Amino acid sequence: MEQIFTEKREVRETDLQLVEDSMQGSRSALEKLVLRHQAWIYNIAFKMVMDHDDASDITQEILIKTIRALPSYDPDKAAFRTWIYRITVNHVLSMKKKKFEHRISDIETYVSLIEKLPEDRYCSHPEKQLLEEEIKIGCMTGMIMCLSRKERMVFILGGIFGIPDTEGSQIMEVSKVNFRKILSRARKKISPHVNGFCGQIDPKNPCRCANKVTAFLSLGMADPEKLRFHHPAKPPIKDVATKKYKQFRKLYYEPFLDLYQQQPFYDPPDTTRWLRDILQQKAFREIFNL
Repeated sequence: MEQIFTEKREVRETDLQLVEDSMQGSRSALEKLVLRHQAWIYNIAFKMVMDHDDASDITQEILIKTIRALPSYDPDKAAFRTWIYRITVNHVLSMKKKKFEHRISDIETYVSLIEKLPEDRYCSHPEKQLLEEEIKIGCMTGMIMCLSRKERMVFILGGIFGIPDTEGSQIMEVSKVNFRKILSRARKKISPHVNGFCGQIDPKNPCRCANKVTAFLSLGMADPEKLRFHHPAKPPIKDVATKKYKQFRKLYYEPFLDLYQQQPFYDPPDTTRWLRDILQQKAFREIFNL
């Protein structure tokens, strides 16, 4: 516990130093500050909208808001990570609906459509194992799209990325009790369908990703040359998420959450050049005395 506290304190102090240096006109400090948090913002955005292009646009919009608001950051009120996540949450909850939010909204309808896809137990595609993982991650990502935005966000923060209720409640600007209630409600909406349907959870369940490979290929919903969800070279979320998740999961653990924790933690697109172009704009140069 002491080690975790020390690590968090060191991150906080580093963030504070970068904020101070940024406000003194250090462009490199501002770049480091923004870029060190962008991967988390990007992964939250992707889980919220299920599309890498949309997630990239959302991340850039949030980073611009963050840079603009930086002079108002008060370290006495919140850690920088909590502050930037709050900006992320407020942006995502209020933005216009994205394409997959229009396509997927009801979990019973969604699961029914997956169930009705024809099965091929004898599929011999050379990339079958790769496609099976792609379908599994895509299917489970689609399930959380069926939650309301607020439920989805709490599920991502608490259930997938392991942010404890003490920090999650600050980010969502709700009480710790309400954060836990929202997370519990979101889990209860998803878990019955996963636990009684998904063969990844229980071999006795009817649905098998391997048997759906042919159907997904024929519908253009999977392509071994253009994987949208499965990035085998990337570390799983559980290896990147905060260590405090181990404490939190003892209270709120369900087996199906492991499937989300095993999903890849995606690299965001390279925004270095974009960020430097943004910082060349007169408005930003004036804010930070660049």
